[in-house]
Amino acid sequence: MKYAGAASLGVAAQDGAGAETTGDATNIGQDGLQDGQRPVQWTGPEYAAREGQEAKFEEMTDIDLERTIGDLPTTQQRIIGGGNETFDAVSVDTSSAGALTMDNDVTAPTPTDQLDKWDPDTISDLFTQPEERLGDQIGAQAETLNEQLWMDLDAQNELRFPPTVYNFDAIGYNPKFIDPGSVSRWSALFDNEYQGQVLFDAIAAIAIPEALMHMLDNDMVEGEVGELNDPSEDQLDAAIDFLVKQKQEGQFRSTWTAYGNSVNLMASEEAIIGDIWQPAALDVRRSGTPCTYATMSEGIQGYRFWYAGIIPTKPGASQRNNVDEVNTLINDVHYGAWYPGYVQGWGYSVPQYPNTDLVRTGSDESGQGMGPEYYDWAYRGERTYEPVEDPYLFDPQSYEWSMEEGEPSSDGQQRDSGPIEERIDRIGFFQIWPSNADYMTQRWRDFTSA
Repeated sequence: MKYAGAASLGVAAQDGAGAETTGDATNIGQDGLQDGQRPVQWTGPEYAAREGQEAKFEEMTDIDLERTIGDLPTTQQRIIGGGNETFDAVSVDTSSAGALTMDNDVTAPTPTDQLDKWDPDTISDLFTQPEERLGDQIGAQAETLNEQLWMDLDAQNELRFPPTVYNFDAIGYNPKFIDPGSVSRWSALFDNEYQGQVLFDAIAAIAIPEALMHMLDNDMVEGEVGELNDPSEDQLDAAIDFLVKQKQEGQFRSTWTAYGNSVNLMASEEAIIGDIWQPAALDVRRSGTPCTYATMSEGIQGYRFWYAGIIPTKPGASQRNNVDEVNTLINDVHYGAWYPGYVQGWGYSVPQYPNTDLVRTGSDESGQGMGPEYYDWAYRGERTYEPVEDPYLFDPQSYEWSMEEGEPSSDGQQRDSGPIEERIDRIGFFQIWPSNADYMTQRWRDFTSA
């Protein structure tokens, strides 16, 4: 069904009710969607701006959308270097968003009254009440989550960085060589037992926090958990000096910045453990190499949590008359019923998962929800209805998920890392773009050149 749902006019229908749609992508009050420059221009990394998301937007609106894909540093620099005028929307994650939303005037806020599916009653409290949910675990880090989300924390009527996808990053490892369940802390990456077999991320804003969690938990650096995601120069020095030494002593089989490289090194078994992303762990499985994703411990060495989203550019989105189009991309494509099941195939979650009437068993203009088996597996930690012979090769994209209620099999597969509420309870770190980013990148050259 073609649907031009301009959320900015407040008429996009939730759960498929109340929208008048036709095959030519017109809708009552939706003419503004047809007025912008074409194609709509969207830039970001592949994990946040996939081909399927582009296709869904075009299917729902009959408007062409063009993606320009790059890694996080490239996307960040593209927008700061003038792309804020030529692109309509940018996707990054919280490890780099601050450079765009706070340090430079290149993005615009999104009023919540433009997003009729941003409903506090159906959005996870991870986003609606982060300090209440996470304050006891990560202290002041929870405050920085609110800072990423809102232009004005008291008013909460403009999203600085609207979230669409997120994950709880952990460690992937090969169960042929490492006992399943034995890895639950970042310290494993620095364990002499795995010397020369570790794959390590060489992106500073990601690698340094992993080292700091290990070091703080082992009294190797001074500090408090609440300040961990915005480290001082002294803390940065300690972490980078530690990582340089680890690299020089041969702890790492290889470092990686390219996603495909992380997959290839694990798939070939050149490395048997690494700080790879969950989609990479699934791609390793698809290559035929077993891989599991760790369930991290409670406390300081818990999951490294981040979120990604879609931000209108400034002045690009307004100047190109595509603000409504960006709102539609966020609200109707990403906050709808279709996207949660689509993106879970790579291991990622969505803010609106508590809306079970939509996400679990419902539908809307974007398509069907996940269905009971897939949803319960992804969010509740239930086993699949069908037996799975080798859980370390299980691929959620190729499994045939039932759309009818059924019974979990005692031999079914459970999602790596467990139910989402337990994952939230084990967050140890919230990823942001740190205040000392210039110093961090300057000193990081010592690691890359070591």
